[in-house]
Amino acid sequence: MRQNGEIDAQDMILDEITRKQLIWYDHVERMDPTRLPKIMIHWKPEGRKKRGRPRRTLKVGIYTAMNERDLRMGEWNNRRQWNMKVGRRRQMF
Repeated sequence: MRQNGEIDAQDMILDEITRKQLIWYDHVERMDPTRLPKIMIHWKPEGRKKRGRPRRTLKVGIYTAMNERDLRMGEWNNRRQWNMKVGRRRQMF
């Protein structure tokens, strides 16, 4: 955010990416447990990790975005509340 209160384009783009990730995560979490996307998002590989700093995963990014927007696990079942907190609102004419 700039000093005079304007939001720069980079912040807007990052916010839009985060919003789209949360919408996708909501969609996947409501899927049947046998569907491949849901299996993959909850999959944890076995074995040892490489040396060095752990990489930031999609799941960690989603959980961080959920905390920033005060979203809790299981709230995706109430789609209206989830969409309001994510920022996906229907336009009223």
